[in-house]
Amino acid sequence: MLYGIDASHYQELIDWKRVKASGIRFAILKASEGVGYEDPMFEQNVRGALENGILPGSYHFFLPRLDPVQQAKHYSSVLKDSLGKRACLPPCIDLETSGPGREGLNQSVRLFLQEVEAQTGRRAMIYTSPGFWTTYLPQPVLSQNRIIRSNIEWAVSHPLWLAHYTTGWPLQVYPWAGWTIWQYSSSGRIGGIATRVDLNLFNGSLDGLADLASGSVV
Repeated sequence: MLYGIDASHYQELIDWKRVKASGIRFAILKASEGVGYEDPMFEQNVRGALENGILPGSYHFFLPRLDPVQQAKHYSSVLKDSLGKRACLPPCIDLETSGPGREGLNQSVRLFLQEVEAQTGRRAMIYTSPGFWTTYLPQPVLSQNRIIRSNIEWAVSHPLWLAHYTTGWPLQVYPWAGWTIWQYSSSGRIGGIATRVDLNLFNGSLDGLADLASGSVV
C-alpha cells in the first residue's frame, strides 16, 4: 500500500519537497466546487506535486442543489486548464452533501459522472463515507431471504475513495468489494504542511497506482 494526502487551499502554502520526503506518493487536490468556484491553490499545488515526483489527482466538491451537468463541465474545464495531458489520477466527485432524496441524488450523481467522462474521456472516482452513502443513496433490501437491488449497482464501475476514520479496517460499502483509496484520517501531520491534513492509503503497488493514472484499470 502507498501513502497519499488530499489537500486544498485550507492547507495554505505547501512545501512539496518536504511532503515527498515524508513518503507521500500521491496527492488528490481540490479543483472546483459547484458551477463557478476554482480552488485558488489548485494549479500551484498541481505544479508543486509534479515537480517533486508526487502523482497528482483532483476532486470536485459536488453540490446537489446545482445542475450536475454544468458542474461537470466546470470541473472538466478547470482540469483542462491546470492538468492538460499530464499524468494524473482519475477525476473524482467529492460526495458529502445531501440532495433531493435518495433517487434524486442518485440520478444527479450519475449525470455528473457521465458528463465528466464525456468531457475528459476518463472514468471518475467516487469519494464518500459509509455513513453518507448508506444514508443518502439507494440501498439493497433483504426481503424473504432475497436481495432486492437498489438502482445503485452502476457505481461499482467507478473506483471507490472511501473516507472512514476508524481504529480497524473500513466498513464495506455496497456495491463495491473493497476500496481503491482509503482516507483513514482527517488530522494527519506531514512535513511541509503547517495545518492538519487528510491521510490516505492506495490499495496497491506503484505499478497499480500508475495503472490507475493511465486509465488502464477501474
